[in-house]
Amino acid sequence: MRLREYLLRARKELPTGPDYNPHLEAEVLVRHGLGISREQFFAELERLLTPDETTILEALIARRASEEPLAYITQHREFYSLDFAVNKHVLIPRQESELLVDLALDFANGLSVDSVTIADVGTGSGALAIALTHNLPNATVKAIDLSEEALNVADENARRHGVTDRVMLFLGDLLEPVSLAVDIIVSNPPYIPTGDINGLPIDVRYEPRQALDGGPDGLDVLRRLLAQAPAKLKPGGCMLVELSPEQMDEAERLAQSAFPSAEVSHADDLLELTRVLVIKTK
Repeated sequence: MRLREYLLRARKELPTGPDYNPHLEAEVLVRHGLGISREQFFAELERLLTPDETTILEALIARRASEEPLAYITQHREFYSLDFAVNKHVLIPRQESELLVDLALDFANGLSVDSVTIADVGTGSGALAIALTHNLPNATVKAIDLSEEALNVADENARRHGVTDRVMLFLGDLLEPVSLAVDIIVSNPPYIPTGDINGLPIDVRYEPRQALDGGPDGLDVLRRLLAQAPAKLKPGGCMLVELSPEQMDEAERLAQSAFPSAEVSHADDLLELTRVLVIKTK
């Protein structure tokens, strides 16, 4: 079978719907399976696939047909214009989380300090920590996670992007590994209510449950984080936490209680949805 013919067949086997793009996904899977660039892909559309190549592609298409996330199959995901290794042990970086990076960079660039210290709580793949150090030459980040497997992925990504000297990995619970107060705390914690987990799309449910499940109202981890944060954030510092829009009013109330004298607000994403809790200490 020619590559072009196989591509047409593969598209018909992939999931369809508003959140899927079988045309693009078929191309990505074929290029991944054959180990070829996009230029090679288009140049070789008329070539015959070998039996071994067909077997490899069939396995990849079957995995995606079962709605396993594309990023887990190809083992990489782009975030903030950087390429990150991902696997089943880490949450897949998403575009909406880039707002955390934007806000942290804006705040860091406004600080009158020689070096910026940041804590990334629940670092997962290390996407936030590495994107920040990549864009802040004077920053060091303590990247913390409860999962040793996740930290292995973060370590691979830190090495890939040459920031192992400025991204320090810690196995621990929330801010417990942070001994000295930092300028910025960023976190994309679990915030899906437990009762909503089974109703999530199948491909999301492939992701680590401990990175999704935020307890009965989705805010259990935030509550624990806010209990620790006042002692870990410098005066004049900033804390940024990604949440769902429906949780923001309660999150702001909790934040104001934990930081009575701080400026508490939120930031909207590109869809004008309240996405990030913002706490600035005086």
